[in-house]
Amino acid sequence: MGGHDVTLRYCTVAGDEVETTWEQARADLIVDGLPFRIPPSYARQRSYPGLFWASTNRRSLVYESLLELDRLWLADFDPKVAHFATQPFWISGSDGAILRKHVPDLLLVHSDQTVTLVDVKPRSLLDDPKVEAQLSWTRELCRRKGWNYEVFSGGDPTILRNLKVLAIGRRPERLPEFQDLSDLVTAGLGAGQLTLDEIHALKPGSCDPNAWQVALAACVWTSLVVAELRQPINGQTLFRLATGAHHGI
Repeated sequence: MGGHDVTLRYCTVAGDEVETTWEQARADLIVDGLPFRIPPSYARQRSYPGLFWASTNRRSLVYESLLELDRLWLADFDPKVAHFATQPFWISGSDGAILRKHVPDLLLVHSDQTVTLVDVKPRSLLDDPKVEAQLSWTRELCRRKGWNYEVFSGGDPTILRNLKVLAIGRRPERLPEFQDLSDLVTAGLGAGQLTLDEIHALKPGSCDPNAWQVALAACVWTSLVVAELRQPINGQTLFRLATGAHHGI
């Protein structure tokens, strides 16, 4: 199995289909394109497809299941992810005597230009010999290309719940006073870490409480502020200024 004998097809942002080899495929071109396939929707289906608006890409991405949606939340919050795409391409190639065809679930391009390909599979399917063989084939392809490969079977439910709470800050441009409020938040945290209750106490009397909450959430979402997200967010959750582009997860 080599890169030359594996065919890869993807769709450009203009909707044109491009065919190349696995070896020659470029993640930076693929990630800006359209999904190669749209997950079907039909009555009584067991999965829940839909659309996810990604603040990283500033566009909506298709997803095939709620498990895949969880991985999208994590990717969108990760400051190391510069671009990502769902259903990014189709690959076909031989695996011994077997001809394999596969559409991976996510393609992540990181800020350091490294690439991660993700397949989303429930844990209940990981012991299936056919699934295991498919994943092993894709993993080996990625190894030869120098890409990272991940099989996602679920994330920390507390972190995921917290991200959905903080999602009110994913579009800070919709809060006209965001810059002024974020300056107040970061100034208050300049001396060290504060609890959520202590940060709320910093709110100017003239500031709308909802705007203050959005500003704080946006500070965390945009990596200005770090929060401990392994426990449910409450009044005692600690926040601090970020020392680098890292979130508290």
